[in-house]
Parts: sequence; C-alpha cells; structure tokens
Amino acid sequence: MNERFPATRPAADLPADFEVFFQQEQKAFLALAASRLRDRRDAEEAVLEAGRRMYAKWERILAHVNPVAMTYTILNGVIGDFYRREVRAARVQPFADPAATVPDSTYLQELGHHEALDLALDELESKAPMQANSVRLRHMTGLSYDEIAERLGTTPGSAKSSTCIGLQRLKAIMTRRGQ
Repeated sequence: MNERFPATRPAADLPADFEVFFQQEQKAFLALAASRLRDRRDAEEAVLEAGRRMYAKWERILAHVNPVAMTYTILNGVIGDFYRREVRAARVQPFADPAATVPDSTYLQELGHHEALDLALDELESKAPMQANSVRLRHMTGLSYDEIAERLGTTPGSAKSSTCIGLQRLKAIMTRRGQ
C-alpha cells in the first residue's frame, strides 16, 4: 500500500452514493493533500476540486478495477495541477500599453544625470564591494544599518562604518573624475 495505490478494495465495498464515500475518505484525502501542499487552505481547495472531479466520474470510478486507487490518482492529479497553476499565475503579468513602456527622450536624459554616480559606484565596487553595497543599501534603498547588516552578514557597527567610508571614497572618486 502506498499513497498512489492504496490497498485494493473491491467496488462492492464502496458505497454507491458518492457523498457517503467522500465523507469516509475526506480525512485521508485531506491528510495526503496537506502533506504535499503544506498549507491547510490549499489542501482543502485541492480536496474539494478532486471531489468535484470524482463526482463527475463516479460511475467510471465504481466500474474501475481498483476504484480507490483511481480516486487517489485523481487527487494526485489535482495536486499537480495546483502546483502548475501557481507557477503559471506567478509568470502571468497583465498586458501593458506599448506606448507607455517605450521611454521617451526625457527619461533617457534623466538617466544621463546618474551616469557619473553609476560609474563611480562601479569603480568603488571593484575596489571595496562591502562599502559599495553598504552605500547602495543605505542611500538608494533607504535601509537601516540593522537591515544592511542582516543582508550583508555583518554587524550594524560594521555596516555604519562601511557606509561612511564608502561615501568618503565615492566622493573622492567623483571629484577626481570631475577634474
């Protein structure tokens, strides 16, 4: 006996009424779904969808050689569909207006103002990556020193000093480039 094909039970042992069968097996279905989906609400949704599919095929299930195995096969299919649906939903994005996504010249001009800073940060990162990351996280992302320390795997004091030294070095790079 395994989760895919439980012990064979003759169709005569199954109640002819689907509702009685589903009430008997619902806890087992829910346990299997919860063990695979890891969330009770998702498991309940999967079991209900599997029950809907089983109800639609109830006569075929009763005629099957191993009706219980067929019901578990349906449940496993619904669980697989749940995962595929979640992956598809994560990838689907609403259509955007193509005219709105094409940058105009003003957007490109705004980016030009940041070129010197980007080049200076790239140079700082090649020499001192911790300082460059600290500066980016503090002044471009707006994180606190505790949050920076957590993300960079260091202490808050170290994050603070890396940011301060990084800013000084960044200023030196930018003034040197400006001359």
